[in-house]
Amino acid sequence: MNLLQPDQSRIVESLALECHISVTEMANLYEGARAELALGARITKYLHIFAIRNVLETFDRRHLFGPVGDS
Repeated sequence: MNLLQPDQSRIVESLALECHISVTEMANLYEGARAELALGARITKYLHIFAIRNVLETFDRRHLFGPVGDS
């Protein structure tokens, strides 16, 4: 049974390309989402899937409504 996590750098690069932002910015978003999910997780094998979903939702909100704190 293979318990290795997917290649995180490939995930970040793919998301950055899809969202048209820098790899560095996407890495910060992805790692933040993944770390937040990992806090209460007992099973971590699929965290990357939920982290991707959360990053895309966060990015969509920022894209629609602008960064938090901008009024």
